[in-house]
Amino acid sequence: MNHRTTIALAGPLAALCILLGGCNTRANVSLSGNTPGQYTHVYITAQAVWFNTSSSAGPDDGGWVKFNLSTPTTVDLVAANDGTLAQLTTDLKLLAGTYDQIRLIPVDASTPLTSSAQTLGALYNAEADYVDGSGVTQQVPLELLNPDKGIGIPASLRVPVGSLGSTLGSTGSTSGFGATGSSNATSNAGIGDASLFGTSTSSTTSSTTSTTTSTTTTTASFNMSIDGTRDLVPFAFGTTPANAILLSPHPSAYDLSTVGGIQGTLTLTNVTTANGVPNVQVAAEQLSADGSRHVVVLSTTVSSAGDFTLYPLPASTSDTVSYDIVIHGPDIATIIIKNVEIPAVSSSSSTTTSGSTSTDTSTSTSTGTTTDTSTSSATNTVSVGTLVPRAATPYSANVATAAGSPLPAGAVVGFYQTLGTVGSVPYLIEAAPIDPFSQSLFNAQGLSQGTIDSGTYVATGETVNIVSAAPLEKAGNYRVAASASGYSDGALTTLVAAAKPSVTLAPLALASGASTGSVIAAITPATPGKYDQGQLLVSHEGALVATTPLDAVLASGGSVAAVVPSGSPASYYYVSVRVWNSGNPGGTLSRQWYPGIVDLRSGTTGTLAVTIN
Repeated sequence: MNHRTTIALAGPLAALCILLGGCNTRANVSLSGNTPGQYTHVYITAQAVWFNTSSSAGPDDGGWVKFNLSTPTTVDLVAANDGTLAQLTTDLKLLAGTYDQIRLIPVDASTPLTSSAQTLGALYNAEADYVDGSGVTQQVPLELLNPDKGIGIPASLRVPVGSLGSTLGSTGSTSGFGATGSSNATSNAGIGDASLFGTSTSSTTSSTTSTTTSTTTTTASFNMSIDGTRDLVPFAFGTTPANAILLSPHPSAYDLSTVGGIQGTLTLTNVTTANGVPNVQVAAEQLSADGSRHVVVLSTTVSSAGDFTLYPLPASTSDTVSYDIVIHGPDIATIIIKNVEIPAVSSSSSTTTSGSTSTDTSTSTSTGTTTDTSTSSATNTVSVGTLVPRAATPYSANVATAAGSPLPAGAVVGFYQTLGTVGSVPYLIEAAPIDPFSQSLFNAQGLSQGTIDSGTYVATGETVNIVSAAPLEKAGNYRVAASASGYSDGALTTLVAAAKPSVTLAPLALASGASTGSVIAAITPATPGKYDQGQLLVSHEGALVATTPLDAVLASGGSVAAVVPSGSPASYYYVSVRVWNSGNPGGTLSRQWYPGIVDLRSGTTGTLAVTIN
């Protein structure tokens, strides 16, 4: 009976909360990340956050609730790591419901430097700082693809209905629903108009009785996470090579009411450090959908003290959730801890509430949001205790592709090993994105020649019994396969070893249900001959999907085509270009992007006119 009553009231209650400005329901949004050890800073500046109830909506589709940050916020992904969440914005007045997509709108490196980026010491709003081979720190712009369209992340983010309080109104009051400084605010503002839910800036103009409401503020917290080990793509361009770094994100989003974490400590006696940071990463892995391999859910670095925290990891409100932990680096023997269980999340921790306050019931009209850079700590965590990695000898490996059979430009190459026990499935040990133009790894991947230490989790903080043994592939040998969005994962048949450190990878097949599509760009150079080299880049949600050279059409124009997957809900694309003069690649580089969508969700060919200025 109670269950039926709750369902019956849910619709009217939600509608009433819309009129009351969300029943004091608020949402906070944070950003976190993970980066390889050679990066000292990776800055991303955010200017807006959007929400949609559709997981497949593109940036030009409807249904978006858009919040512009009152002041752009810059986050350093190197610092926002190891369980640290950097707040982008707080106190968003978001309607109760479930949002299946969140979209981050970044600020490009080419735009004037924001105060938040300048405060952190950045030269660009989007920037990657790394230590080069000479030990010198380089500050370079982090290139974004079609930044105006943002980075969309499918998720399941629940904004609960807040408390109504003890008093909804008084007889004779005209301060009712929508009677604000703007009489049309309620009737004309749709779900895509976030101005309805900003900070209240006006009060009722006529009222016979003052009305207050005793309320409890319910706060939902969401996090977006970017893994730089696969999403930061270094590459070289030009006949006189210049180096650049591209962000090709495949981020995740988390409702922090249903997450947990895994912590541990490494004794660093046998661990090599670079720039004071251990050259070790830790990943939480689960089986892939097809059961053929383990895939990374979340990665983190190990701190200079040897500690690590994997957070936020998806958890459940009804049962434990199990992860296998892979601790890896080229200078250590890999450690795998199986079946680490995160306990079910208590329903009482699903929301954050504040005490009773006095408010009015006027509809909000401001577009401002509150921003800060505060951080929050991991909750609902378990510990795997203290582990002692063994030193191992490293070697470097690289890949190539067969002539005429390139990998997708956004491909990531994975190196896998399998425990020797019966029924074991390969674990992803190392991974790196390819240079999309050379079709190899920009930096050869360091791999450990050691055996594997493995054990099974017992209980939080207790000692794990470790056994050392060679993997099924033999010590120092790895299965190599590529993966890319819209394509089936590569077969785990190619082996790399210290004696054979370079291998050729076969092309990837399209994912089931997808077809071969083409993005055709009609190129018009505004000043023929200004540039003699360049690339057309095709992206989806800010991630690189395909590239094609522009050299042949920069003198007098023409058409070029890029091959992409088509026929799925994700088959919509945007186009940008990189062009330069071969005499001075770094000094003449121009990046340009175009707002027109190439929609292949229901077709196989799309065209776009591209004028290069």
